[in-house]
Amino acid sequence: MKKIKKIIIPLLAILCIPLFLAGCGSKEAFAASGQNKNGEIWYAIDGNTVETIFYIQKNSVTDYAIGNHKLSFFAKKNKSEILKEAKKISNAQDSTPDSEPYTAKLITDDKSKVLKEKIYLGGTSSDDELCTLVNTNAKVKANGKNYYGYNVKSDGDKGTLISNSGKQVAFDNDKTNNVEQVNQEND
Repeated sequence: MKKIKKIIIPLLAILCIPLFLAGCGSKEAFAASGQNKNGEIWYAIDGNTVETIFYIQKNSVTDYAIGNHKLSFFAKKNKSEILKEAKKISNAQDSTPDSEPYTAKLITDDKSKVLKEKIYLGGTSSDDELCTLVNTNAKVKANGKNYYGYNVKSDGDKGTLISNSGKQVAFDNDKTNNVEQVNQEND
């Protein structure tokens, strides 16, 4: 019995550790984050300055045009405090937050590797395109907290879209609601 315990316990530990680590390493994806019960906050930033806050919940995106506020202003706040501040700032600038349904298209190569992701509000024509998520390498630090996100292109401009979750990001997949996969030739 002692020999069995000596073998089984280390074997179980070796088998279970990767399972625990896999749960800790989950990544955030833009469209998938809206399927979280409480939604997710994303910041459109330039450097360390937040220009727009996007709140994604269920199948819609609410955007708050807040002008130029430092990311550090939002860093220590929880989700409800951030949304309260976003509404307050937006109202002070006579900007009404818009809430619209979204869809996403994963643009892939011939081997189905995702090259980029396009986010659309309302429809899927080029007029409805909010932005194109170019890669998942963006990282910003404010008040000791790391934020991860995407390098993006929008209306010819380049910027960064980061998640408030603190998780690293990935492109969505075609199993996510409102996400379609297309080959780059059909883009």
